[in-house]
Amino acid sequence: MTAKLKIYLAQINSIVGDLDGNAQKILREFKRANESGCDLAVFPEMTICGYPCEDLWQKKDFVNKCQEKVLEIIKETKDSKCAILLGAPTNDLERKKEVIRNSALLIEQGEIKKIINKKTLPNFGVFDEARYFEPSQILSLVEFRGLTLAILVCEDLWDSRNIFLLREQIFDAAITLNASPYSSRKHEYREQAAKKLGKNLIYVNQIGGQDSLVFDGSSFAMNSQGEIVLQMKEFTEDSAVIEIEKSGEISPSTKHEARSTITERNYQACILGLRDYVRKNEFKKVLLGMSGGIDSALVAAMAVDALGKENVSLYALPSRYSSDESMNDAKKCAENLDVKLEVVSIEPAFESMLFMLRQAQHDVAELTQENLQSRIRGNILMALSNNSGALLLSTGNKSELATGYATLYGDMCGAFNPLKDLYKTQVYELAELKKDVIPQNILTKAPTAELRPNQKDSDSLPDYEILDKILFALIEEKKSIAEIAKNFDENLVKKVAKLLHISEYKRRQSCLGPKISDMAFDKDRRYPVTNKFNQ
Repeated sequence: MTAKLKIYLAQINSIVGDLDGNAQKILREFKRANESGCDLAVFPEMTICGYPCEDLWQKKDFVNKCQEKVLEIIKETKDSKCAILLGAPTNDLERKKEVIRNSALLIEQGEIKKIINKKTLPNFGVFDEARYFEPSQILSLVEFRGLTLAILVCEDLWDSRNIFLLREQIFDAAITLNASPYSSRKHEYREQAAKKLGKNLIYVNQIGGQDSLVFDGSSFAMNSQGEIVLQMKEFTEDSAVIEIEKSGEISPSTKHEARSTITERNYQACILGLRDYVRKNEFKKVLLGMSGGIDSALVAAMAVDALGKENVSLYALPSRYSSDESMNDAKKCAENLDVKLEVVSIEPAFESMLFMLRQAQHDVAELTQENLQSRIRGNILMALSNNSGALLLSTGNKSELATGYATLYGDMCGAFNPLKDLYKTQVYELAELKKDVIPQNILTKAPTAELRPNQKDSDSLPDYEILDKILFALIEEKKSIAEIAKNFDENLVKKVAKLLHISEYKRRQSCLGPKISDMAFDKDRRYPVTNKFNQ
């Protein structure tokens, strides 16, 4: 009789540091796996503690508490037929200096049968694993109930040296435990890495928002021909069962999920990042300022989708320069979302501030007046947040943050910004998904800050279609001004590059937002504020 494994894949949303809550989720899913007659339940990387824990991993007590929780799970599952494969930090006490490892633990009938340590520690982009862990020197093959399994931990699959070694080995399937954060092209990257292996592969990824990172789940199984035979859900907890035979056959016992478009995935990433940031930090409600523009309209729609309309408060803060058109658009959008729009005029405060400044100085520059309005709005919104306990959402996009077209301590105020890693052109793409609630006029009118008469964004910035292409080349592609000027006006490229350069100090003080691109401002891109090189 051909040996066969029935494997349960548990794509769960762990919370960093919530050892009790994470363990309860693990045991809940394990119970389902065991009752389904599965041989093995597989969980993501660092399931027990969440990912990334950053400097919590440097606290000896934290790692010890993680291990104590693992022992509790072992005790709870010792009489079960099903085994467990889960991620956790472990101590290596055999060496003179205690080291911490990023490990996968194979637990069976009350024992840890095997500890598999991560070999390739990512130390780029959002990852700093070399700061915390000691790498393994080997890749692990495990004999389990008649089949040979290669057990990998996340980056182990992406390392071409590991792939070369594994392709030379004989095993029935690889299982990889992952905490792989979302970016708009991550599906493509994962499939490329998996196909290079050329073996049966089970890829289990965590889901959930963790500060600026969003984990999309999207776990899958791929056969040795590079065909995806199982696709799990995106941006939500999910489970699936797959069977592997010694003969090399791999087949799912659950349905194959359809994949969404990149634009739909980006929207869902923003929703999940926002929802988990609010809820995991034990808040319930949010508020934001509604200008009648596309950015605040999209954030309002996201907030309602993420948290429910009953947990969202909207405020319009008009000044003497606010148009009737914008106020009507803001009211219509709020009405479509079924959320009351409160109107708080900033004109009395603006007039008083101008009077005070003119007493101290004979003249108040136009730009100062523009920023003053934004800061008054920020002050009022922060006061409303302070008074109600609702988190303030910021609404600036990546194009604005890149060029400094945002006011520090003004419209940059807030606890979280769902649009932080979305260029303006992407904002329009996502807004099309919500055109049932975002008024058509908001989608089509020229963007404006309305901080002076007849103001348009195009007065200060090039057309967003051009600007975003230049910014993408500067930020994501890291191209020089000379390289980009081959395709765009050189003076325009220099202007945009200078705006990006001199606005670094603003971005350092901006709030968190979900990572969508391969080069987000929060952790991916790290440039010095004091920097004389701008070429």
